[in-house]
Amino acid sequence: MKSNLLLLSIGGAAMLWGCSDDKSAAPASPLGEKTYTASSLELYYNGQPMPAKTAVIAQNGSKGVLKLFSEFDLSQLSGMGLSGKVPGPGAIPGSPEITLDFDMNSTDGYWEFAGDGNSDFCSFNYAGYADDKILKLYLNDVSLKSGGVEPEVWKPAPITKGADGSYTSLPFYIDWTYEPIPGVDLNFSPLLSALATLPVIPVYNNTAYMSVSQALEQVVRTVAFKKDGNILVSYISTVGGAASLAQTPANVYQYVIDSPSTVRVYVNPMSLIGMLLVTTSGGTPASDIKLTTSGLFPADNAATPGTSTETVKSETATKIMQAALKVALENLATGYQFNFTGGTDTLDIFIDTATVLKLTQEILLPVLQDDATLKEIVAYLEADKTLAQFLPDIQKALELLPQAIERTTTFRIGFAFVKS
Repeated sequence: MKSNLLLLSIGGAAMLWGCSDDKSAAPASPLGEKTYTASSLELYYNGQPMPAKTAVIAQNGSKGVLKLFSEFDLSQLSGMGLSGKVPGPGAIPGSPEITLDFDMNSTDGYWEFAGDGNSDFCSFNYAGYADDKILKLYLNDVSLKSGGVEPEVWKPAPITKGADGSYTSLPFYIDWTYEPIPGVDLNFSPLLSALATLPVIPVYNNTAYMSVSQALEQVVRTVAFKKDGNILVSYISTVGGAASLAQTPANVYQYVIDSPSTVRVYVNPMSLIGMLLVTTSGGTPASDIKLTTSGLFPADNAATPGTSTETVKSETATKIMQAALKVALENLATGYQFNFTGGTDTLDIFIDTATVLKLTQEILLPVLQDDATLKEIVAYLEADKTLAQFLPDIQKALELLPQAIERTTTFRIGFAFVKS
């Protein structure tokens, strides 16, 4: 049975096409096989627009088959020297491509169709209207069969310390242990774990620094795992110099629970690009999000400003970015898997040991094994007061890191949340 939302979509879309009192209106022209994309496809996911997908309809008489998928044009990544297209995430989370079979009815010069859909992870219904110029497609009542992450809304875990000064809670953490390297006294694990609390992110127009954990605690307000597969993040935006609350649009980040202990996250690259454009023009008005805006980058949480005038050269940054993009693009359509643990009050989402090692070997180690790149990194560290104090240990760690990686037993990078 179709829902009220589906009926409303049908009625609303029919009005968009225009109503006619002429009972002798010409029947719709057969479509044959027609591809709709960009401006010729209007796709809505639970009432919200979903850009950058492609739909192909094959019509045979009154029967139709629709395939819905996406491709990402690599030329959108300016400065990377990439071209061509790669498969992107599908319209329904967990399904890079969906196929719908339906009956088509001719109405006032266009074809209409509707039905119920079912994928590995989601149930939904749909309504569509097509002619030879445009396809309007509505995916309604999309919901995860698993019910999604419970509770639905979380916030980053607070930064707290125990009586001995060690951290007992962090919103971002790195957990690394390895078998000791014979003859080497240096323990790399605390050095790497310190990256979660080391002030390395410039704030206040580069006059102070914060750690990744501090930035998460101060900037991210909530992360909502919706039952329709969307992930919505509310955060503090300082675009234009004033602090205001913003929220990521629907259909940028989506997820499914693909096992009792893992979630798979999907990123719509063109939606992400669009979100960034919106953010740079001011973001979501604070009045649209009922959350406090207090506590943005308080001065007592920021480290003493550094004095570095060095930057890691563009060639090095490009090498790292290209290596990271290679891995990211390989999983764009199938999603990025994270482990998760927790109960009703806490939630940890992390990359497991096997995945971190794979990323380290494919992204980080090739860069660190290049002598010219290492010299650039050292020069950058030397010129920064905040980082220079760690330079001797960091240099030794960089040299021995490949050996330590080979002896790794546990390596997790994760985010900790508490119930909002």
